[in-house]
Amino acid sequence: MDEFIGHLDEERIQRLEDHLAETARLAGLFAEPFGMKDAGVLLGKNHDLGKYSSSFQAYIRGKKKRGGDHSTAGARFLWDHQKELGPAALAGAFCIAGHHAGLPDGGTRMNTCEESTLWGRMKREIPEYEEIAARGSLLPAVSAAAFQKVMRNPADGMMLVRMLFSCLVDADFLDTESFMSHEAKERGRFRPVPELAERFFRELDSRGYTRPKNRLNEKRYEILSRCMEKGEEAPGLYTLTVPTGGGKTISSMAFAMKQAVKYHKRRIIYVIPYVSIIEQTAEIFKDFLGKADVLESHSNVDYDDMEESMAGRMKLAAENWDAPVIVTTNEQFWESLYGNRTSKCRKLHNIADSVIVFDEAQMMPLDFLTPCLKALEELVRRYGVSAVLCSATQPELSQYLSMKPEEIMENIPDMYQFFNRVSYRFDGERTYEEIAGAMQKTPQALCIASTKKEALEIYRCLEGNDSFYLSTNLCPVHRKRVIAEIKRRLAGNLPCRVVSTSIISVGVDVDFPVAYLEYTGLDSLIQGAGRCNREGKRQSADSIVHIFRTEKETKSRFMKKEKQVTELTLARCGAGHMAEPASIRSYYENWYKNNEGNMDRMDIMGDTKKLAFRDIGMKFKLIRDNTRSVFIPLDDRAREILRQLQQGIRTRDLMREAGQYIVNVNYYKDSHSPSPFTLLMNQGAIAWFEGDSQLAYLTDSGAYDDKIGLKAEEKEGVGIMW
Repeated sequence: MDEFIGHLDEERIQRLEDHLAETARLAGLFAEPFGMKDAGVLLGKNHDLGKYSSSFQAYIRGKKKRGGDHSTAGARFLWDHQKELGPAALAGAFCIAGHHAGLPDGGTRMNTCEESTLWGRMKREIPEYEEIAARGSLLPAVSAAAFQKVMRNPADGMMLVRMLFSCLVDADFLDTESFMSHEAKERGRFRPVPELAERFFRELDSRGYTRPKNRLNEKRYEILSRCMEKGEEAPGLYTLTVPTGGGKTISSMAFAMKQAVKYHKRRIIYVIPYVSIIEQTAEIFKDFLGKADVLESHSNVDYDDMEESMAGRMKLAAENWDAPVIVTTNEQFWESLYGNRTSKCRKLHNIADSVIVFDEAQMMPLDFLTPCLKALEELVRRYGVSAVLCSATQPELSQYLSMKPEEIMENIPDMYQFFNRVSYRFDGERTYEEIAGAMQKTPQALCIASTKKEALEIYRCLEGNDSFYLSTNLCPVHRKRVIAEIKRRLAGNLPCRVVSTSIISVGVDVDFPVAYLEYTGLDSLIQGAGRCNREGKRQSADSIVHIFRTEKETKSRFMKKEKQVTELTLARCGAGHMAEPASIRSYYENWYKNNEGNMDRMDIMGDTKKLAFRDIGMKFKLIRDNTRSVFIPLDDRAREILRQLQQGIRTRDLMREAGQYIVNVNYYKDSHSPSPFTLLMNQGAIAWFEGDSQLAYLTDSGAYDDKIGLKAEEKEGVGIMW
């Protein structure tokens, strides 16, 4: 055959040799930051060897309906050269075998050729294999010693495989995209980190951060200055412990900018627990740095509000995180690090050589804490990452880390004493009517309940149009509008009484003169109290945080363990000291001690010993799939989206925008009582989109209220805090 085709676009041909060469070049470039350039080149040169088969060439020329498996041949070529390549052969075989369908499980020698494990696939008969293998390349020679050092530990070896896999699939995607696109896609073109840092610090100065005019801002400037100073120190694993109101968002970014500039880090990644609180942080960074250089990477982001050229760049950058500043979620970050699919792993190589800030570090996923901490340490140790665990209620994780994190701040107890702006009062058991009655006595008041059901009960006891309800029963667009109205009323000293789940406790900057918190875990109580007298405009003695219990809460098993650990902490440290660092440390020491058996609930670390990439990818899900999504046609734009969804359109952009109008409703099969989702379906309030068993839409407009959102009845103890 005179010419082997790699890709065909109508009359245009990309030679297979050219595709392999460019993929190799890009993969090597991507792997260079963690010292694996030669390995990246080797994978790129061999990943599509299977396309040299006569079967594939007949298929791409339109002479056959199928081209067969073209991934296994390249994997087998490296597998067969373990003597020359050492552990690099195994790593490379995994990457090439999975570069379309995802990394497979390793399996065992006992697997047959019918099984999809790597061992099974290496036993398959590959037509024309000798001729195909003759076109393979063992150059550049890869250092076996470099691989042996990493592959000795299965968990570290799996991360290296995922990183190389990321380099390969991103390179393959980019070269294929470059050929197949009739017009060059506008990737990149972001400003470099040093230029963004210059703008960031210039904005800090122009906005008065460096010239404080009162004692509160002087203290915030002390925190900011300390972060900038420590940012000049060597990359590593850090903690940043700053009380609520201390300005940790800006200060942590200042630390990250200093690190990134001095140590030539390629990007800054800001990881936030939940989508529901991510937008505010992203908006702060966009305000300082400009919208064009801050990438939001999460399910609810909508780029269509941007100008067309910028929107296109952002959508493409979201695929591989090729941007200087990224704001993402715990779910996106950790599930990518333990994923096996190309779409999840493609971005991983761009995590290397970056500064990562984990905001609200106390909310790192407990059920996956052991594998998360293991991955975090490996990123710092081997992939040039500098990481910061940032929180007002810093979790005590040192006993579970082999590295000792370095705390950025000094004199933390004094700092917490300075920022204490509230007084706590334990009110004992109260009825919903009593709580609402107390709220009515002051023009502005906040109540945070543990469950959506109890929050709704209290809200219904309030009177007047100046009362607001917040929970995830309001779709994101609706929730943003309510929060904006709450902020407007607070700023204008207008009546404003809010009953919320803890969705308001983290990442929503509001300042109430009084707060009522339903008894829960100590960390949640402190975070909730941070919404009271946030700006320190009143004396702490006049800013009361009432902690109450209800009859239903005392009998409920919901968050029972958190409450028990809180009681133990308060008994040891005293209720008057509940928000001090010593109490927080005591709480987390006991919390983790009581949950040591739950920190790897899905036995991810056990599966690493089997090199079970696929199984781990399926099991590593931070959010359990016990909900179904309901699309709410809230406004004209939503109704247009509904029309497209009903036509069966499911583009990535459309689904991303649709996420702004979705409420997730609990769904379970319970013989005793139907789930909230089932009730809505039985009532005819919602209906499935045709052919879609995951997404429903609201058919009864009366089932969605402009005050309380979707009227979905929750079972006792199933309330969702977020």
